[in-house]
Amino acid sequence: METQLKRKNCLAQSDHKIVEDFLNCVKKNRNTIIRKLAISAREISSTYNKITMSNLIESAAIAFEIFYSSSTGDDYNSIDNYIEALITNCKSKGLSLTELQQSFSNLRYVLFPIIVERYESNKIPEILAHINREIDRIIFHISARCQQDYDQEIKDHAHKLKIEVQKRTSELEESRRNYQILFEEISDGCFVNKKGKIIFANKTFCEMHGYSHEELIGKECQQLVAEDTRSIVMDHFKKQIKGEIPYNHYIYCRQDKQGQRFPTENKVKLIQYNGESVVLGLCSDITERLKLEEKARQQDRLAIIGKLTTSIAHEIRNPLSAIKVNVELLLEKLNLQGNDLRRLQIASEQLIRLENIISQMRKFATPLKLKYTSTSVHEIIDNVIELFEQSIKENHVLLVKNLDPNLPNIMIDKEKTLQAIDNVLTNALEALNKNNNHKKIRFEAKKEMYHSKEYVKISITDSGVGINPNDKKNMFDPFFTSGKKDGVGLGLPIVKKILDAHHGRIQIESEKEKGTSVNLFIPVDMYS
Repeated sequence: METQLKRKNCLAQSDHKIVEDFLNCVKKNRNTIIRKLAISAREISSTYNKITMSNLIESAAIAFEIFYSSSTGDDYNSIDNYIEALITNCKSKGLSLTELQQSFSNLRYVLFPIIVERYESNKIPEILAHINREIDRIIFHISARCQQDYDQEIKDHAHKLKIEVQKRTSELEESRRNYQILFEEISDGCFVNKKGKIIFANKTFCEMHGYSHEELIGKECQQLVAEDTRSIVMDHFKKQIKGEIPYNHYIYCRQDKQGQRFPTENKVKLIQYNGESVVLGLCSDITERLKLEEKARQQDRLAIIGKLTTSIAHEIRNPLSAIKVNVELLLEKLNLQGNDLRRLQIASEQLIRLENIISQMRKFATPLKLKYTSTSVHEIIDNVIELFEQSIKENHVLLVKNLDPNLPNIMIDKEKTLQAIDNVLTNALEALNKNNNHKKIRFEAKKEMYHSKEYVKISITDSGVGINPNDKKNMFDPFFTSGKKDGVGLGLPIVKKILDAHHGRIQIESEKEKGTSVNLFIPVDMYS
């Protein structure tokens, strides 16, 4: 039988010694490789799980001899005999050709740790090329050999065979791509630290730090760590090199080429590389995770505030109502004049204000229950402006609208959204300086993408006094007020609560004495 494995020696002279050294190493580790290959077969299918370990080791030993003989250029008749024995063995166990190919392909992943441990990164591609070439060639030969055995059977299924061959080819290509992904396209940055220097880095690691691969190799690891966390990272590295903590993970701040800092988590392990102890690591950017954790903590704080607010409001409301009723009775029945009358009127006014504050507190503490309806953005903005029309005229405010005419309807709770825009517009009117001759409020609405999601962005911009920079960090804290005589400090927290419930967000841009822009982002598709 003519074998498809016959070929000229395609190894360049410079590559030959590396591959020869690798094959000697493979031979020395024969038993270990065979056992690992047998164990890996258990993960392929339920059929392999039914086969005893001794039988799996027997098949794995044959597969090893095929690979080794093919790699060393042994007699091809012997290789054919090995392949024949392997196919016969697998058929007797009820294994399909696909399962056999997958099992043989696992040899790549069994051999890889040996390569990483023994060879420098610049030699690895040459060895991997040899492994892939031999395994692909053998797999195709096994396929051809099986096809010969089943020629009579597949004559009636020629079309199906074509589809199956394409499928097998696709699987092999997918296997090759997956192998590449392990090193170049995983989302985590993979690196090897030897004596404090980077000697291996994948694509993601380079991108995370803003360097090219050539710039990173040989670079001091300390230069990739923010100065205030270097002592932490170096302490972990020294302990690992000493063998005190072979595996560890920790959080630090990495520093990219531009000097920017990013919170990062390292998962590192001590391994042997070319006979020396090095640290193999995976690093992950945890910026978004920390934001989510902070958001969860903020929600917990708001929940506590909500419970406390409800309790306080409940305890105050009844005695407050009693006081209010009695003050109103005194105003009706006592014939007070002058300052005495005014004092009692002030008490009545302040009691009404307190009732209003308690009512707002109870509303803020109550969980939102949204009633979604498909609503026009133009309609909801016009409704809000109509409510403030008289106030806008009396204060001589110039109102400008710039709304995209093609805005889609959005699924929102109309009343809650009206309340949010109402609160923002109220703040805008209060921010306009009374002595300002150019009082202006501008409404804008347009579609905008954010993190691959489509939103309607509603902006309310005023030409008012702006926000004090020191107050910006507290703007969404309940009961925080700044410069408002009658303010409760729940306006913006309520707006944020409504936007969060709609899976949206609020963004505020402000400059002292130049005005404020409040941007409300509402998702076009709440389920996306």
